[in-house]
Amino acid sequence: MFKTKSVVFFAVALLSACAATDNPKQEKAPDIRLGEEVNQICFNRNMDGWRPLEDDNKALIVFDRRRQAYKLDLIGTCDPQWAMLRIATISRGNSSCLSRGDKVITDADMSRHDSCTIMKIHKWHPEKLQDEDSQETPATSEKDGKNY
Repeated sequence: MFKTKSVVFFAVALLSACAATDNPKQEKAPDIRLGEEVNQICFNRNMDGWRPLEDDNKALIVFDRRRQAYKLDLIGTCDPQWAMLRIATISRGNSSCLSRGDKVITDADMSRHDSCTIMKIHKWHPEKLQDEDSQETPATSEKDGKNY
C-alpha cells in the first residue's frame, strides 16, 4: 500500500514538473527607443530632468542639459514609479557624473532609506517610437482603391 502511494505521488510530481516546463518563456521584443550603452553620463552640476519609464519600475529616464535622454537600468529596493518631486544620485567618483554602480534615491524612498544601484546606462531615443507611430499606410478610397 505504501509503495503504491509513493509511486502515484512521484508520478503526479513528475507530470506536474513536465507540464510546468512545457510552456516556453516568451521573450519581450527589444524596445526600439533603446540606444547604445554608455559608461557614464556627465552633467553640468545638475541633471536637467527625469521621469519614470512606463511599465518598468526598475528603470529611470534622465536628461542632461542638452536634453539628451538616458535610460538607467536599476536594481534594488527603490521604485521610481512612486517618486513625487525629486530624485537624488550618489556618485562613487566625480560628483557631476553617473556611472554603473552609482546609487539613485527617490523622495518616496528617502524616509525608508531605500536605494537602487545603476546597472546599465543606455542612450534613450523617445523620438523613435513617435516616428514608428507616424509611419502609417496611406488611406485608400473604397470606391476606386487609389491612395490619397
